[in-house]
Amino acid sequence: MDDDSSFFIIILLLSSFTFSANSQSDSCASQLSVGDLIPFSTSSLACVPAWTSERFFLRYAKTGPSLWSFVLSAPDGGAYVAIGFSPDGRMVGSSAVVGWMAGDGGAGMAVQYFLGGYSPDQCPAEEGNLTLVRGSPVVVSRSSRLYLAFQLNASRPEGVLVYAVGPENALPSAADGYLATHRSMASGSLNAPAADNGSEHGSRARGEAPSGGSGASVGCGSSGGRTSAGAIAIAMLLHHFLCC
Repeated sequence: MDDDSSFFIIILLLSSFTFSANSQSDSCASQLSVGDLIPFSTSSLACVPAWTSERFFLRYAKTGPSLWSFVLSAPDGGAYVAIGFSPDGRMVGSSAVVGWMAGDGGAGMAVQYFLGGYSPDQCPAEEGNLTLVRGSPVVVSRSSRLYLAFQLNASRPEGVLVYAVGPENALPSAADGYLATHRSMASGSLNAPAADNGSEHGSRARGEAPSGGSGASVGCGSSGGRTSAGAIAIAMLLHHFLCC
């Protein structure tokens, strides 16, 4: 392969990788791109990097005496995303809003779940302690990201937030709405980014917090940071053409 062809291939791969990365980009420095598709005003929402390793961003505000508005932004990887509200940092007893895009170009689904135990049948859909405003929640997909939006009637939400992302291509079914066990999860607060909690298996009691901390589980698996296949392929090609 001549030098011109090698250079062209590298540029093409770099361009494709950059486009893929940008297509899933969002940040607290950018304007919300789907505000026109959400059934409430998003102009006054504050933004926090909710879960850095999974590129979750949470926009929120108290928009009335007992009204809170939320928009959770996350990569659309063909899995569900979830945000839960826990009274004590534990999974059991918390309520979560879960969103996903139905397969084959279907509509977005956004459903409240009550996390009552450690198996799917103990986490019923369409149940929970969150008083959601009529017409919410909704989920919107744009530029390879999901936007899960909802409004909550509460003087103040529960203090601990729990986040989860499900496994790819394991969406809740229309028949029973069961959640597959999460791929990864984390817990945090409105004022602080989430810390990766990974799996609740191992030395920790299932769903229980370690001493002095908080734990959570959705999908009644863990994963760390991942290097994309595109980045690995580009690095290998650069090494081959520049060094060999």
